[in-house]
Amino acid sequence: MKRSLVFLGCALVAAMAVPALAHAFGDEIVVGFMVPLTKKGASYGVQSRAATEVAVEEINAAGGVGGRKLRMITKDTEGDNALAIQLARGLIEKDHVLANHGPQWSAEAEAVFPICERSKILCFSPTSTKPGVSAPYSWAFRNTVDENVLVPQTLKWVKEHYPWAKKAAILTDVKDAYSKSLGHDTFRPQLKQFGIEVVEDVDYLTGDTDFSAHITKIKAKSPDMIAVGGTWVETANMMKEAQKQDLRVLWVGGVGMGNARIVENAGLAAEGAVHNATYDKDATTEMNQSYVRRLLAKGPNETPHWPAANCYDAMKMLAHAIKVANVTNTPKTLEADRKKVRDALATVKDFPALTSADAKITIVDMVNGKHAGDAIKKGTLIQVQNGKATALKMR
Repeated sequence: MKRSLVFLGCALVAAMAVPALAHAFGDEIVVGFMVPLTKKGASYGVQSRAATEVAVEEINAAGGVGGRKLRMITKDTEGDNALAIQLARGLIEKDHVLANHGPQWSAEAEAVFPICERSKILCFSPTSTKPGVSAPYSWAFRNTVDENVLVPQTLKWVKEHYPWAKKAAILTDVKDAYSKSLGHDTFRPQLKQFGIEVVEDVDYLTGDTDFSAHITKIKAKSPDMIAVGGTWVETANMMKEAQKQDLRVLWVGGVGMGNARIVENAGLAAEGAVHNATYDKDATTEMNQSYVRRLLAKGPNETPHWPAANCYDAMKMLAHAIKVANVTNTPKTLEADRKKVRDALATVKDFPALTSADAKITIVDMVNGKHAGDAIKKGTLIQVQNGKATALKMR
């Protein structure tokens, strides 16, 4: 009896010493999903989670991935780089995920991509758009076109339709990596390239709410337009302050401006604002209408936005890559399976998708012998017209 008790005790100790696996490999495919659900970025992240859940539900309803159910382990990054690093390590080393869907923000991507590179696991960011973020890391990919491609398209349209816009001011969020890059590194040289003089350049910080001094400084230079290197949250407050000071300008932004809440918050002050995106929420395709119905069933009070649609497409592409990779899905083959998935995603071409004006996405692995990791998509210009974000017809 004593011998049996000793044996049982040893077995229990041994069992406790072995970390529990997050899943029974053979029965399900598990991927990590990193998204800001609270604090910074929650206004994008909550709907992005719902959209990604819609994608997983559709994938599983259609038979899963090679007959296995797809499951995502969701982690709230809070928009915090240090936390994103911690969560990424947990997903890789403790949860043993096959691949990572995320992170979302460019700053988070810059922090997490090196972790994934060292761990040899795919990180597929659905929304980061700062130029060149994925280039240094062969395991990093993005379901986005960076702002160096989109901004020139926007400014070309502005020059054609607003020829009187010859002087611009730039407002840049220097606390955020994406915004700082957009304002200082993209808008500044591109405006000059299109013959638009930059007459003022003002910085602000994420979370600022009082823009009276910023707008007063800009108004003194009498610009025709304001280019915003930032997201919709602060931009809406800038617009209201400009209206208060009777500063009438054309507002131009990057993809960060793409949220219907900017109209809800700024009202008439947002009228005419234009930005480039890759998703048209009003597209009449069967794919988009089905997606919107399913998305609104989860959050009926939200207007569909581009980050959520990007997340949906990214999960669909990731599932496709896993299926093409034909993974064994065992603990012993995890390292090899991760490599197969990475290589399969790199070959995705003309994938049916929401977030491209021609409904096709191609992932680019290499350009001139160097890793790129970005997507090829056809952009869509969005302008606020009569209080509504409207997709513009491009020539």
